[in-house]
Amino acid sequence: MQTYLTDLFQSWFPALSEGLAVALTNLMQILLIIIGARIISLIINRWLIRWVKSTQGSERATTLSQLIKTTLSALIWFLVILLSLDTVGFNITPILASAGVLGLAVGFGSQNLVRDVVTGFFNFLDNAFNVGEVIETGGFTGSVTKMTLRKVHITNYLGAEKIIPQGEISSLINWSRNDNTAIVDFGVAYETDLSQLSEVMTAFTKSLFEASPNLVEEPAFLGVVELADSSINCRLLIKTKPGDHWSESRQVRADLVKTLNEANISIPFPHVVVKSS
Repeated sequence: MQTYLTDLFQSWFPALSEGLAVALTNLMQILLIIIGARIISLIINRWLIRWVKSTQGSERATTLSQLIKTTLSALIWFLVILLSLDTVGFNITPILASAGVLGLAVGFGSQNLVRDVVTGFFNFLDNAFNVGEVIETGGFTGSVTKMTLRKVHITNYLGAEKIIPQGEISSLINWSRNDNTAIVDFGVAYETDLSQLSEVMTAFTKSLFEASPNLVEEPAFLGVVELADSSINCRLLIKTKPGDHWSESRQVRADLVKTLNEANISIPFPHVVVKSS
């Protein structure tokens, strides 16, 4: 192939020296290798993403896309460099042998790196979480914005980004897979007519379900859950679509205060009685 291209260049450009023709031939082969690598990478990437979308959803495909870009690209470009060196006449056998020794040394000297990559691989294999999902790990809750086999980027509602090595994720909560339940506790005064409260809450939960598309079922009023020092504490359960329980619970608390005030049901608050001697 190389001889053929060299002769072809010299036939097209008779004034071209043999050395320059060989250099152009090597450059042409390297360009062909790079173009071929790009095509192979794109084909594998698109095929795998299409397959994952058809079987497990777009979130999984997005995650797979990021992992492919960081792992497959590194492997392909490593091969491109080796083939390019072989094209220009370098003996790549010592390089391959050195790479094996270097890989072994890295394996022994970078156990945390190996741990992170292995954990990341199994997290992806188990479909523990994907890009765009909200997870909680190590006391930090946020949306997964980027992930590789080595680390995960999580951004919370304040905009703070936390980068966590995969190997440090020993356990996590995925808030984006199942319907969520928000617990809203509130207190009423001891002189409250509990029968009236029950009627008010029945109408209240019905209106909530009709007004909010994020609720998957009508909220459940559980009634009295605690007799506190200055209030009768009650509980309301709100089942929402994945990730919506935070916003819905805030709105429900605001609506609840308004509803109880309109029904003349007192909401007690801490107060101090001072008696003069």
